[in-house]
Amino acid sequence: MITVEVFGPGCAKCQATIRTVRDALQMLGLEATLNEIRDPKEMALQRVVFTPAVRVDGDLKCTGRVPALAEVTTWLATAAEAA
Repeated sequence: MITVEVFGPGCAKCQATIRTVRDALQMLGLEATLNEIRDPKEMALQRVVFTPAVRVDGDLKCTGRVPALAEVTTWLATAAEAA
């Protein structure tokens, strides 16, 4: 199963990122574990400086911006193929 982590304090951009990830999962018909990480200490431990940030199966995909739906769909499809 794919693991997606969204890092951020819960701001509007972070919520938009989570919606984008959920939309991409639904479009692809995939199930994934979606973790929202809001704790600043955990973000620091994971070396996330800019939020929102997205990590798919341990691979940091973007930081500091809301990713486009097409980007997230590509990341998830690639992760599903590798699984």
